[in-house]
Amino acid sequence: MLLPLVILALLGLGACEKMILNEEEEENVTKDGIVTIKVSMYNIVPFDSRAAQSLTDYCSTIQFVFYQNDKKIKAINQKSGDATYGQTTLSLSPGTYQLLVLAHSCPFGNPTLSTPSKIQFTNTGSGSSDVFYYYNNIEVTDEPKTHNLELERATSMVSITSIDEMPQEVAKIRSKYEGESGVFNAMSGWGGSVNSEQYVMYNVQGRTAPLTLKAYTFLRNETGALDMTISAYDAENTPIAEKELTGIPMKNRMVTEYSGNLFSESNSGLEISLTADTEWSVYKQLTF
Repeated sequence: MLLPLVILALLGLGACEKMILNEEEEENVTKDGIVTIKVSMYNIVPFDSRAAQSLTDYCSTIQFVFYQNDKKIKAINQKSGDATYGQTTLSLSPGTYQLLVLAHSCPFGNPTLSTPSKIQFTNTGSGSSDVFYYYNNIEVTDEPKTHNLELERATSMVSITSIDEMPQEVAKIRSKYEGESGVFNAMSGWGGSVNSEQYVMYNVQGRTAPLTLKAYTFLRNETGALDMTISAYDAENTPIAEKELTGIPMKNRMVTEYSGNLFSESNSGLEISLTADTEWSVYKQLTF
């Protein structure tokens, strides 16, 4: 009887040692951290209004993108009707990440986000939109943490308003603009290095003046310039009229407002420079 008792005792000791090893292994397992990102829903001042609006009302899409070593790790897309719009909670392994938050109302899908240095919107004739962003490093630990973020504007804009009567036969207007960039570098906060040609098509059949055309772009420096060609067509795409505006002055994250005659030859050289104390600013008001 002694031998079976010894064997049982040894088996019991081995089982106890195995349990202790499992406890030590479990203690060494790294737990994911719970990260919550909250975007400020106010402080967004549209280009065409002096009053701040809720981000929910102004931007239809928010994208949260996490990068690590220049590789996209996680992307979350939200629409303005979503219950958690402007806020997201997720689990990530501890470490340093680069967080990009992008808010926009691009009508034809989301931009390419494979790298934060080359964010490109699809140009399908509806142009871009006002764009707001946040980009910075965040540290993820095994402790839950909430980050409250405020977005800043990335875009600059030219607004063109016609003050003359639109011919009845005009059905479409094409606004083509170039000289700055349709690509945004969130790492630097500036537009991409390559000049982009962008265009917007407007269906204006049956519409009367005034007509306002908007051109959003990303400047590569604090000041810049756009060249615009505005073309009018009838319902059969036959050209009716064309207006060229060259060297339109722009300032980063501000709007240049132009007004004049698109369909007649009256011209004026009046130029008015304005300043404003709010985040929304008019850089120049010009006539043509």
